[in-house]
Amino acid sequence: MVDNKRELSSVPLPPTLIYATALTCGVMAVIGLQVYLNRAGYDLVSVLSPRAMQLRTAGPWWAIAGVAFIVSGLTAAALSRLPLPWRRFRLLRWAAGAVIVFLLSDLGHSSAGTVRVDAGANVLASLAALAIAAFMGLCGAYFTARR
Repeated sequence: MVDNKRELSSVPLPPTLIYATALTCGVMAVIGLQVYLNRAGYDLVSVLSPRAMQLRTAGPWWAIAGVAFIVSGLTAAALSRLPLPWRRFRLLRWAAGAVIVFLLSDLGHSSAGTVRVDAGANVLASLAALAIAAFMGLCGAYFTARR
């Protein structure tokens, strides 16, 4: 008997798609980290204060760079090493998606009541943090993607 099911071949993803996806995942992780750090009392604007040489003011910036590098690197490594289609990892994908949704809902729910006074400085600091995250995300994706 002839099996009429066609087997999909493993298709490598183009590098542009890998880098774009890794960069997006890294920046989205950093946005979540910024919300969490604001809720925990860490402020990105405090670097501009006279007491800027403390570890408490530099810690969030290092965390932003590190999270963007690691998340983008893991995403690029997974996309470049695991061929499509991912039929084997269906349960793992559903579980990871559920965990991400629950984490984001917790972050959004707990930070709904925060109000900032100095909005202009916070916007500039957040844009600078996202620029650093984008650069570190590209570096992480470049170093871990299989060529």
